[in-house]
Amino acid sequence: MKGEVYQVALAGGLETRLPQSPESAGRAENLRVDRRTGGWSTRVGYEPYMVAQVAAGSWAPYTSANTAPIDLGPIYSLHISQALAGGARQETFFEADGNLYLQYEAAGNPTGLLELASGRAVPAPTQASSWYTDTPYGVVITNGVNRPILVNPWPLDDFANAVTAVTTDDRIARPLGYLAPPTAIRPHRTRTVDSTASPPITPDPPGGDATTIWMPSQARAISDGGRWGLGRQDNSTGTAYGASSKFGYAVSFISSTGSESPASSLGVATWQIPPGVEGYRYAVALDVPLGPVGTVARKLYRTANFADDAPAEDDTTLYFLDFIRNNVETVFIDAVRTPELGAQAPDIPIGPLPAPLAQFSALFQGCLFLDGGRGDGRTLYFSNPGLIEQFRTDSFIELSSQGGNVTGLFANYNSLLVFRERSIDVVTGDFATGFSVATLAFGVTCQAPHSIASVPGLGVVFLALDGVYAITGGQTGGAINDLIPLTSAQDEVVERITRDCHPKAVGAYSAELREYHLYVPVDGNDRPNLGLVLHVDRLNRDPSLSAWSTRDGFPVGALAVRYDGALVFGHNTGTEDDTGNSTNRGLFVISGRRSAGVTYDAPSQAFVYNGPLTSVYRSAWFDFGDAQIQKQVNYVTLWVITTGEPTITMRHYKDFDLSPVEERTYKAQPPDAVALPVFGTVVLDSGATYKTERLVPLRFSVAHMSAAWFCFEFETTEDLVLVGCEYEYTSKGTRVVAGVRA
Repeated sequence: MKGEVYQVALAGGLETRLPQSPESAGRAENLRVDRRTGGWSTRVGYEPYMVAQVAAGSWAPYTSANTAPIDLGPIYSLHISQALAGGARQETFFEADGNLYLQYEAAGNPTGLLELASGRAVPAPTQASSWYTDTPYGVVITNGVNRPILVNPWPLDDFANAVTAVTTDDRIARPLGYLAPPTAIRPHRTRTVDSTASPPITPDPPGGDATTIWMPSQARAISDGGRWGLGRQDNSTGTAYGASSKFGYAVSFISSTGSESPASSLGVATWQIPPGVEGYRYAVALDVPLGPVGTVARKLYRTANFADDAPAEDDTTLYFLDFIRNNVETVFIDAVRTPELGAQAPDIPIGPLPAPLAQFSALFQGCLFLDGGRGDGRTLYFSNPGLIEQFRTDSFIELSSQGGNVTGLFANYNSLLVFRERSIDVVTGDFATGFSVATLAFGVTCQAPHSIASVPGLGVVFLALDGVYAITGGQTGGAINDLIPLTSAQDEVVERITRDCHPKAVGAYSAELREYHLYVPVDGNDRPNLGLVLHVDRLNRDPSLSAWSTRDGFPVGALAVRYDGALVFGHNTGTEDDTGNSTNRGLFVISGRRSAGVTYDAPSQAFVYNGPLTSVYRSAWFDFGDAQIQKQVNYVTLWVITTGEPTITMRHYKDFDLSPVEERTYKAQPPDAVALPVFGTVVLDSGATYKTERLVPLRFSVAHMSAAWFCFEFETTEDLVLVGCEYEYTSKGTRVVAGVRA
């Protein structure tokens, strides 16, 4: 009897809900999209990013300056910064064992590590790891426990000199911003001239260092008389008789980012000219404090004369005086007349770093945004534009209480997405016109900040407690933001995620693979042990098909993207799971090489690639249109691309019974033509010629009784591409029996 045929032209991705689309898969594990056919390829694996052989018979992933091995525990944070296009200044940062490391490839020793900071907080399984933000001045690193730091390695020399620079020059990795104003300037006491005829000086005034630097007020005096000097020069008669001169000074620091610190409190200099003495003004000597690490200049401010009966009596308004363009000199001589002072100090003062325990940061509209940290989680602080360490005292946004604390920040085009415990907010505007905030969605919780990534064609993708979402659209030109669920058909996988360990989830988008990778802890694990991959090529080819697959056997602890789109991850166990020459430490790259990492063979001092990961494809549970009708499936045909001579064994299931029936094994060769020559096994110029891979049907006979539901499965470590499948079945119209009586 001739059967009916149902053809699946393109095998779909993972779908766990029931009933399932017949084009979807109940299981699609360790697969990637073959771009030529759109099918599923088994060319998936990972290998060491870079390896260092320390000595014969031993191995470590990295070496220090003296070639000593550096073993690493779990890598729980990772960031790859691109300082120049094309990876010319690629900088790889990661944390392990409480230390912050820099793998500085531009230094010429890619397996050497520079330790930038030690004693940093190690996040608990319920806490997110460090957050990295690229800025024009370096990378800002926050973690909610330690003070934010700013790292700018360029320009370092070769590796040996780079080690010296890191250990002796704190400017490469230094604290971000200023925690407090500088100490006040200490003016020297001014000794005055006591005679108009000649310049003998008065005795030292009490209370510290004293200087006399007098300036003739006569314009013809040598040299440049009348232009310089402070205070009154006429003290002999009239209302000025016996009057004082009184000036206040303040200083602020200028950092390597061009940012200004808060100004210090006033240091006051005062003196009085003896009665009857005129013709002299004075310069004031100042002891100026040095700034902390990262200070490159100091900015001096001064008041006008605010002594009693002076034109600016009691007016302590500050005006720009001068720059000290270094952080070395400690004495400054002020002889600038009040009319020659510069602009008035800002009306709204600059404050200290407002969030010394910030957990998240973002660069938006030229301003550095910081959350207030775990103790101030509903406040956003923002810097002046272009000045990432300069925060005005009124530059903050107080978020609504309903949304809870901030759980992540992500700048996207003309808006800043603020992820919170119970909502998602959007910040728009700019520094000049003012920032505003609105709620995009309420009731959506993202506690996995490292899962946030921008995916072309979709928007901003992230993991929420109830699945993966995409934020589409924008805030200008009539566009609106929308929130789209992406895993409605994969809830079974989402529900397996260890709820308290959502902060450990990591995600990234690879432009090379055109895939969004998400690695999550499932089934009670406290670190990622399952991957979810969204294949963007599948969305573009056929949006009706599921575009998801899973990854198993990838020990991902942290995830980042290189300049070329390659995905790099840090091992999630490291030395916690170490045996002898195990290579389960350090950084690895997700690649198309079909291997599960490498093993170091000590006798040969060589790395041996491990065997490939197992790829699994299980079709959807298919009822052929009516689950109440019994069907007899006779044949299943798999359409595969020939990639040598891999063998394929299929097994099948019926009616949700997971006891399989296994069929015979076939080679991936054309069944009705001469076998194609296999590369590496024949001599091509001896009668065998190279041919392009072919689409080959492998027809499996199915032997089981009638079924209402049917699915097939194969798992392999071979290299092959599954494109689609066909079902051939017959039905006599027999219906499923009535339910079991109670």
